[in-house]
Amino acid sequence: MVSRHTPSTVCTLNTTASLVTNKLTVGGSSASLDTSPLLYIVDGASLTIGNEFQVGDSSSKRGRVIQTGGTVVIGGGTYNKLEVGYKSTAGYGGYYTISGGSISGASAGKLYVGGGGAIGSEGVFTIQGSAATIDVAYLYVGCSSSTGTYAGSGTIAYEVGASGVTAISAGSVYIDPVADSASIATLLVSMTSTNPVGDILLINNTGTVAVHGVFDTLNGGSAIEGATVVLGGVTYTLTYVYTAGTDGVANDVALVAPEPATIALLSLGLLAIRRKK
Repeated sequence: MVSRHTPSTVCTLNTTASLVTNKLTVGGSSASLDTSPLLYIVDGASLTIGNEFQVGDSSSKRGRVIQTGGTVVIGGGTYNKLEVGYKSTAGYGGYYTISGGSISGASAGKLYVGGGGAIGSEGVFTIQGSAATIDVAYLYVGCSSSTGTYAGSGTIAYEVGASGVTAISAGSVYIDPVADSASIATLLVSMTSTNPVGDILLINNTGTVAVHGVFDTLNGGSAIEGATVVLGGVTYTLTYVYTAGTDGVANDVALVAPEPATIALLSLGLLAIRRKK
């Protein structure tokens, strides 16, 4: 779900490039990559950010990153932030798409999607398929704190492939935690291939407490606990109290598929209807 605006600058971080920096801004008034840039991060690349990796940092500029490989390490500095949509306004946000490689910062790294540094900032974080790894300490969607500071518009879009989709692992999760009108947290899920078998884990909450808040919408509809969405002809149920991994804590976000027996009964019902016709 990358912005379709024509980039003014295209840069690639590849197998010959290793970058260690305190701050990197993609799209901003004083950006390392200016106006409407597109940064590719590919296999072999290494990017280590000490403080801030800002994608979209101005009211009149866009920032875009497409990661298909390589490693992005967030941490080791004062702020330890990856901010997708930092100080942007409507139509000039930050867009980050990942289909491979890794984003890591489990000890202190923070991932902000919308609302990273100014009220009204827009950010879109898209995950394509299941080949990537995303592991951070904090995840904020549509805000930058547990109290909803810098309320903005944050969208997480999952494009589920034949092998499922990468879940975001985070020790603390804040999704529009104060549920105010200024903060918008959007969840989008689509199927790009054969429907995967079983449940779809979206956020693996590795901490011990519940997710703070909920998404405002799921594919344009309700995103409260128990909301449903049809993907690949199957009706999934959204839950914020899923138990993933081995921690035994029911605080993960997932789309739960019907039991196999239910699917079989539904299939038989559809077959019977077709025969009657």
